[in-house]
Amino acid sequence: MKTLIIIRHAKAEQNFGNDKDRKLTERGHRNAEKMSKVLMQKGYKIDKIFSSPALRTVQTTEYFALANHLKGDDIKYFEKLYLGTVLKIEESILWLKENINTLAVVGHNPGVSDFVNDITNVNIDDLPTCGIAVIELEMDNWETDFTTVPGKLVEVLTPDNP
Repeated sequence: MKTLIIIRHAKAEQNFGNDKDRKLTERGHRNAEKMSKVLMQKGYKIDKIFSSPALRTVQTTEYFALANHLKGDDIKYFEKLYLGTVLKIEESILWLKENINTLAVVGHNPGVSDFVNDITNVNIDDLPTCGIAVIELEMDNWETDFTTVPGKLVEVLTPDNP
C-alpha cells in the first residue's frame, strides 16, 4: 500500500506581475503551517515531496518539509508541475524510483483537483487553497504504473475543515 498526498498551494497574493513570483499571503502562511501539523497529527508521515517551482508552492512545500524533517533530495521541483495538467502530474510521479511509502505533490488548480478526480473517480469539485487530498494506492512500489491502480480517496482536509 502506498499513500499519495495531493496538496494545493496555500493562499497567494493577487497577480501583480510574474505569476510564478506570487508569494503566500499572511493567511497562506498560517494555513500552510496549520495543515502541515494537521497531517502529522493524523499520522501521515511524508517521505518525499514533489512540487511546482512557483514561489507560492515552494513556500507551501517548506512548511510540509519542515514538519516532516525533509531536506535536500527529499524535495524535488518539477517545472511540469507549474500549472500542471493531469498528465503532467502523472509524469512527475512516474519519475519516482525510490520505494517510499508516502509521496506528497504540491501544485496548482485546476490540475490538482482534476488529478484527484481522475485517479479516484470521485468528484471533489475544487480543492481549496491549502486543501489536501489523501489517496491510498493498492501497490507495493512506485515503479508500478499507478495510473492503472484505482486510488481510494481516504480524506479531504481543508483549512476550514481539518
